Amino acid sequence: MRICGVVIAGSTACLAVVSPDQEGNPQYHPCATRKVSLDDEKSFQSLDAFAKAIAAFTHENGVEAFCIKERALTGAMAGGGVTFKIEALIQYCGGKPVYFVHRNTLNKFSKTNRAGLPAGLLGYLREPYLAGACQLEKLELI
Repeated sequence: MRICGVVIAGSTACLAVVSPDQEGNPQYHPCATRKVSLDDEKSFQSLDAFAKAIAAFTHENGVEAFCIKERALTGAMAGGGVTFKIEALIQYCGGKPVYFVHRNTLNKFSKTNRAGLPAGLLGYLREPYLAGACQLEKLELI
């Protein structure tokens, strides 16, 4: 199963595709598209372009599910309205199951992940990778 880990920051979704390898470890799949941005959250054309970009990414990379890092609803670390709009577009337009992972769960997983981080993984893809790998573990695929 190929899972796309997603971290939404501001108006950008960072994407990392992960699947189990032969030994039962998470395997990162480098993709040409690593970020998709929502340029203007009030413009139908921009929303449509974002939705089409997510649908194309899903198809091109064989994504079977998404795992989004949760954002707080209130407080100092609360996600903005745009981030929740991006989340909804991924849920609706990706056409695949969407799971969520809490940041504390990601922190715990990063400490126990026996496979570590793949070589050459860009810094901003660390958390999306961990989100996908964590969901693979929850589904008992690794």
